[in-house]
Amino acid sequence: MSGIFYGLEIARRGLSVSQRAIQLTGHNVANADTKGYTRQRLVIESVYPNTGSRLAGTFAIGGGAEATSVEQLRSAYIDRQLRGEYASLGEWTTRAEEMQFIESILDETAKTGTLSQALADFYQSVAKLTTDPDSGEVRTNMQQNAIKLCEKLNYYYEKLVDVQNLYNDTIKVQVDQINDKLAQIASYNKEIFAYELGGQTAAELRDRRNLLLDELAQMVSISYSEDDEGRLSVFVEGHLMVEHIEAGRLELVADGTGAVSGTPGYYSVCIYDPATKDVVKDPDTGEPVKIKASGGSLKAYQDLRDGDNVDNVGVPYLMEQLNTLARSLAKSFNEVHEQGYTIPYGGGTSKTGVRLFAVPDDDYANVNAGNIALSADVLESPLNIAASSRPVDLNAEDTQKGNNENALALYALTRSTSIETVSNFQDFLKSFVVQVGITSASAQEMSKSQTIIVDNLESRRESISGVSIDEEMINLVSFQYAYAAASRVLTAVDETLETLINGTGRVGR
Repeated sequence: MSGIFYGLEIARRGLSVSQRAIQLTGHNVANADTKGYTRQRLVIESVYPNTGSRLAGTFAIGGGAEATSVEQLRSAYIDRQLRGEYASLGEWTTRAEEMQFIESILDETAKTGTLSQALADFYQSVAKLTTDPDSGEVRTNMQQNAIKLCEKLNYYYEKLVDVQNLYNDTIKVQVDQINDKLAQIASYNKEIFAYELGGQTAAELRDRRNLLLDELAQMVSISYSEDDEGRLSVFVEGHLMVEHIEAGRLELVADGTGAVSGTPGYYSVCIYDPATKDVVKDPDTGEPVKIKASGGSLKAYQDLRDGDNVDNVGVPYLMEQLNTLARSLAKSFNEVHEQGYTIPYGGGTSKTGVRLFAVPDDDYANVNAGNIALSADVLESPLNIAASSRPVDLNAEDTQKGNNENALALYALTRSTSIETVSNFQDFLKSFVVQVGITSASAQEMSKSQTIIVDNLESRRESISGVSIDEEMINLVSFQYAYAAASRVLTAVDETLETLINGTGRVGR
């Protein structure tokens, strides 16, 4: 009897396994389009024979099968690879988008309204001054074109300041988002540990945590480890930020020292120390320990806000290029202009030593693209443009009224002035525009390349973790047949029992 009832138990187990497998297949199918979902599989194991009750001289038969757990089909190796590449993708995608944005601000491809056009118009007015230095119309035209050139430089500079401030604000948003994800990961760690400690499956919670790790990896470089008991630790830029159920956080210090420009209110990214209720500080200097992101979108925004050299092109570098142009324009033209003489007016006399562009505090180091402007003298009257190389006497003979020699010297600046590594202002501006374009194009190419790498890795992960409807349907049919077979076994055992119980003792009756 025990053998027959043992058969019933085997059939029952078969039904249970098939039923749970069908349920899990339905769960997979229902989540086929769920972001971050990992395909699950029922772990089925053979049951050891019940040897405790077997009769002497007989052999043991296994006890069927049972579902021991539910596992996720996921590759930890691919996950680590992918999250490392996510950091690069986040960096270059962000940089490509923002460089395109900066290109649109410094749009030198338009037919009108560009800095190049403003510089060309100014040069043209200087050329006209050489041919007609006495003309009030020509002088007014040069004055207005010089004003437009200054205003265009001012505009570009102000827009770059706005962009730099925007990136500073975005860094704050990024840090807030990073902190939120760290806190969520710690919260999921607590739930997962509690579930799995009680023998439950926490697959869905793990999916949500994995999705957070993916998102975090696109913002900043991370590493992580999980011990044998399921305690997860997360490191941000090498600093422990999540230790099982405890989450740290990044802190912003608005001291200006994090940005190259040193602008007050610009954020440095630091680590909050809950023990001291302050940021972590260097024991030697007492200064906050600042984090410079090595990957992710946070790195892109930090570089764009602070990058000040050709190897790290950011807003400060672009500003300095414009500053160099403005400063060189002011100094070169002033040095020549100061040698010339103005046309007297209002009872005054012809003056020399007059500057064309203003110099704050009489120091050219203070001239930049943001403040370049015409001198007060030239703004007062275009007659203060010094086109003559000798004093102008309006009452003298024609040959004594002045000449165009200083105007010619001013025009010569448009052709041969040395600035940085190029020969003249126009070439410098062209070089600047080309460099912005090349930097933007390079970022776009890096973004495309990184996207290809990530897409390939995501495809590999999807092939393992993703739900294939076709495969699940095949599994469903298989489990249906298994369920039907187990049911048939149950029926067969039941019929055997009926025969045994109802038929015993009736022989010969």
